[in-house]
Amino acid sequence: MNSFNDRERGFEAKYSFDLEQDFRVETHLYKMLIVWAGEQMGMSPDECQAYAVKTVGEVVANPRDNSVVVSLLADFGRKNIDMTASELNSKLEELRPVARAEVLS
Repeated sequence: MNSFNDRERGFEAKYSFDLEQDFRVETHLYKMLIVWAGEQMGMSPDECQAYAVKTVGEVVANPRDNSVVVSLLADFGRKNIDMTASELNSKLEELRPVARAEVLS
């Protein structure tokens, strides 16, 4: 029975590790998207980093579906820059493999 418990703990540890990795990838992905959006809005590199930290913090604190996209769309609107949710989601999917590679390497 001890080997069964060891296997169960192993599966639980792997599941926990995978969840943590997925969270780290998603967070990095959002940060990359937000930095890109900041560049599109004419922010300096330092302003983009600060904007990313602030926005990711807000998203993590108040998670909901597409909250990053919704937040960025509102910010683009305040800057009078035409951007659609489709364009942001497309950019998000373009950056996803890059974010995964950067986090997992």
